[in-house]
Amino acid sequence: MSVESLRIGLQLPAREQAIKGNYAAAPLLDFARQAEALGFDSVWTGDSLTARPRLDPLVVLSAVTAVTHRITVGTAAPDSPQS
Repeated sequence: MSVESLRIGLQLPAREQAIKGNYAAAPLLDFARQAEALGFDSVWTGDSLTARPRLDPLVVLSAVTAVTHRITVGTAAPDSPQS
């Protein structure tokens, strides 16, 4: 039986930046670089149609992949209820 190692990721603070009115990508890219340097396995960015505007998650994650080497990226978006 194989045992997979524990993988830990972080969510980029894009929402927190939006609340403060900061839509710059640089702090998010620095955050992703630091997460990778600290050994985290992944970084995620959220998205919501009903929350405050924020940077497009796919654009942010594309930029993250340009400045990191091994970290996995993903979107953390809530599912909308189905009727």
